[in-house]
Amino acid sequence: MAHKNRRLSRRRFLSSGSLGAAGMLAASGIPLSAGNSSRRGVVIDCHMHLEAYGTYWEGLIDEIIEHFDYAGVDKGVVFTVWTPSRESNDRTLAACEKYPDRFIPFGHVRTQDADWKEEIERIGKLQWKGIKVHQGEVSRGPDLGDRTRVLVRKASDCGIRVILIHLADFDMVDSITEEFPEVTWLLAHMGPYKNQDEMKKFCVLARNRANVFLDTSGADYYRFGQQFEMAGTDKVVFGSDGFWFNPLIEKAKIEILQLPTPFRTTKLTDEQVDQVLGGNLAGILQLQQ
Repeated sequence: MAHKNRRLSRRRFLSSGSLGAAGMLAASGIPLSAGNSSRRGVVIDCHMHLEAYGTYWEGLIDEIIEHFDYAGVDKGVVFTVWTPSRESNDRTLAACEKYPDRFIPFGHVRTQDADWKEEIERIGKLQWKGIKVHQGEVSRGPDLGDRTRVLVRKASDCGIRVILIHLADFDMVDSITEEFPEVTWLLAHMGPYKNQDEMKKFCVLARNRANVFLDTSGADYYRFGQQFEMAGTDKVVFGSDGFWFNPLIEKAKIEILQLPTPFRTTKLTDEQVDQVLGGNLAGILQLQQ
């Protein structure tokens, strides 16, 4: 799926919202960026949980906003997993109604729930831009590939064309992303999570397949410089995997690539950092500019 990479202006991006992050940060005295202060691009976290491994507490979504403000994150893709499909999506809906200028809703279903297909249809009617899929919730057995395909087909039929997926099996990812070219795939944790032996395969796949992107959340940044060069900065999107991980730390992993690395990789330019931190995802989600 083709899209244009855009370098967005925070002021332009947030001008329509009464709770714009830039204005909130300016009022609080918190710097817009913990890294290079010359950056002017919008920052979008593509991977924020509204729970911590299924645990939710009152006030959690306000704490996420506090983290976003401190880290200089303007918006975030949010979702709830590890809870029943309807409960997950109800929580996401409530959070996005409270913070519509800061949260971008993604849906969630567990195929073990009797109403998962109805929930996919509901997500489509709500016109949410994507869903989060975790292999541990789809199946822990040999039918993982087949059940993932059924879920993705239903989502695509309902007009949901962006899928953030935790799926570490390279051959399965290679096959499914080719079978569903109409879907844009965000591969969580740079694809194989922390399996460095498989990392190059996922980077090359992202570089060569138009509908495949890598999400940086929770990944080992030690070789980020090399991985970004293999995939291309136009195929990488920033994610934190909060509320378990911290968006400030995950964002800094990208910003420090403007400094020398032990592998002598090319320093990222301001424009490339802006691409990864928000420009690529804004293009994928077709966010207003």
